[in-house]
Amino acid sequence: MRRLTFIAALALTSCVQPPRATPVAGEPDLAPLAPRYPSWDEIPAPAQNTGTLPSPLIGGASLHHLTVANNVELQFVMFDSRSYALQVIDQPEDWSGGGKITECLRKAGAIAGVNGGFFTPQFTPMGHMIANGHKTGAWQQNKLLTGAFVVDAQPRLLWNAEVNRSSARELVQAGPRLVDAGRAVPNLERSKHTTRTFIATDGEHRWLFGIARSTSLGELAAILATPHLLPGFHIQRALNLDGGHSSALYYRTADGHEHSDPGWSTVRNYLGIVPR
Repeated sequence: MRRLTFIAALALTSCVQPPRATPVAGEPDLAPLAPRYPSWDEIPAPAQNTGTLPSPLIGGASLHHLTVANNVELQFVMFDSRSYALQVIDQPEDWSGGGKITECLRKAGAIAGVNGGFFTPQFTPMGHMIANGHKTGAWQQNKLLTGAFVVDAQPRLLWNAEVNRSSARELVQAGPRLVDAGRAVPNLERSKHTTRTFIATDGEHRWLFGIARSTSLGELAAILATPHLLPGFHIQRALNLDGGHSSALYYRTADGHEHSDPGWSTVRNYLGIVPR
């Protein structure tokens, strides 16, 4: 009986919590043994900037792939305009289909190209277009068509007020503007996410055009204005060209193989680069 009483007393003693020590005035509280870790919803998503090595194209241009913040995929051709002529290539056959890009750019001798500006339900250019000296469409000034790709003495990205149409040999109106003076154009919409085509320049001889997948205009502008996005290439101006299921890209690698990512529908024009 005494043995059972001793065991019961020992069990009760082990369940009793010792009194908590009262901190001494003037002494700091001890830090917890383990730090507090943030929950998953408190951790911001890391900005991504991953890509593959550039693929060389004919004449010194290069094809690039990048995945940036919010998983936006960029595929673009980078080139020097001193080595290439930039052309607006008209495509007047409204029944031809999205795969027409390969035939048109091959015929023009281009090593890369992207679909150009918007067009109307009547398959006329939305805005003014000059392709190989032939003029069509009508000049417009509105919130969408705010700039133009122009070739006169040299290729340039111009805003509407800067364009001299009488001296242009190649021209396509497009928009909206994405980057101006190296900064993202403010107040662009951010709700509609789709595939978009764009063109950009450093303001001198370096250019790029390509496709951005699943992004809004505002997000694309912010991406293209990001410092150090492209080593040695700071974008000064960028212009949206087209968007949606008509977006397309074509290129030929240095070994002569053709590649195309055609859109699902016919487009009215393309921008292409031809080695000089």
